[in-house]
Amino acid sequence: MKNKKFEMYFLEYKNLVIRIAMDKLGNYHAAQEICQQVFASFYTSMSHVSPELVKAWLIRCTQNAVIDYSRRWGIKREIPSDVEISDAGSSLIEKSVELYQEKLNDRELAGRILREVKSVNEQWFEVLILHCLEGLPYSEISEKLHVPETVLRARMYRARLFIKERFGDEYYDRKS
Repeated sequence: MKNKKFEMYFLEYKNLVIRIAMDKLGNYHAAQEICQQVFASFYTSMSHVSPELVKAWLIRCTQNAVIDYSRRWGIKREIPSDVEISDAGSSLIEKSVELYQEKLNDRELAGRILREVKSVNEQWFEVLILHCLEGLPYSEISEKLHVPETVLRARMYRARLFIKERFGDEYYDRKS
């Protein structure tokens, strides 16, 4: 029973785990290694994770494994103590802070958009998550939800239309 359940979770979430690791590391082989680590850890902890929290558990575990991998194999770059930070260096730091702030703002907006879509229509939300965030093609989503692809495409169209009407100005202001 445990093996069957594990296999089901593995088949459902392995691509998500690999994609998260790939996004952070940019190395497919390292991402596969991390995926193997994460699912080995999940197998031993599976009885303690409630079914509705499996995805969140795997995502968090993957993020932690990426951090551990980076620490273990990453190259540490040190700035010699006799080097002063020039004006170019301080402007680089300012740009980094600005980029970080923009990312935080974008995440906050994305969170608000997803919460709003979910409150308006659960089906739109489900298609957005599966297609846009998890990267599944419509054919797989169709099989998973037992809904024709044309219905999925219509839901996606309506969800995007809603987002454009509700958040269009705010979204385009952030991008310009």
